[in-house]
Amino acid sequence: MPMRTRQLHRDRGTTALEMTALVPLAVLVLFVFIQGAFALYGVTATQTAARQGARAYSLDQNASAAVDSALPSWMRHRVETYGPGHGVRVQADIPVIIPGMSFTIERKAVMP
Repeated sequence: MPMRTRQLHRDRGTTALEMTALVPLAVLVLFVFIQGAFALYGVTATQTAARQGARAYSLDQNASAAVDSALPSWMRHRVETYGPGHGVRVQADIPVIIPGMSFTIERKAVMP
């Protein structure tokens, strides 16, 4: 049997074994990417909502309603107003892919 044929028989099945090791790693990278996208969007949306709430509060309107309309419905959140000035603190819970974990973002904004 030539050397090349022996080597092919010995390497048989290595591709399947390599794929078995790489698929879980690829899934993990995908989950991390999706979680990062949720977190990045959550930070941006929470900051915008805090600004909208502070603007409404400075105009003697309902800050909580302004924050509610600025955030997507799937983000649970809490709104707190404070002074001096017209400050609004928003805490939003970001959905986490891994059950049992939580990720909360807090943003503040103050309008004169």
